Amino acid sequence: MAHISSAESLALEELFEREHQPMVRMAALMIGSGALAEEVVQDAFAEVVKRWHSLDRPGGYLRTCVVNGCAQVLRRRETEARLSPTVAQTSAVELPTHLVEIEAALNTLTDRRRLVVVLRYFVDVPDAEIAELLGVRPATVRSLARRALVALKEELL
Repeated sequence: MAHISSAESLALEELFEREHQPMVRMAALMIGSGALAEEVVQDAFAEVVKRWHSLDRPGGYLRTCVVNGCAQVLRRRETEARLSPTVAQTSAVELPTHLVEIEAALNTLTDRRRLVVVLRYFVDVPDAEIAELLGVRPATVRSLARRALVALKEELL
């Protein structure tokens, strides 16, 4: 790793202070586990530090790393569930009270739909960026969001 100057260290510290909690909340909503969310976010910050000198938008890169880390956790969980249906569900997420019902409803969605809902409505990521993160077209993001909202409406009513 290249040397980080004191100004860069300060900028990195400011990024951490500004983005750590929102990224953990986002990850927790995506994967349903506060502990795993912390791990994903810490790994994402480690990637940001490694590439600090080459990043134009460290915050955007951080979010991409968190989303990719969450997707990896969800893929691993899906594989484990197929191979061993007795794998225990993850522990409850420590969320603000107003998000507990929403978190339970989000858990009823497929992984892709949950990712789209969290990114689109909780983090305000544009559809084009979500599409790029998930490797799909923007129209697919809109379709996933529409279907997810129908399912959430049924679940919450």
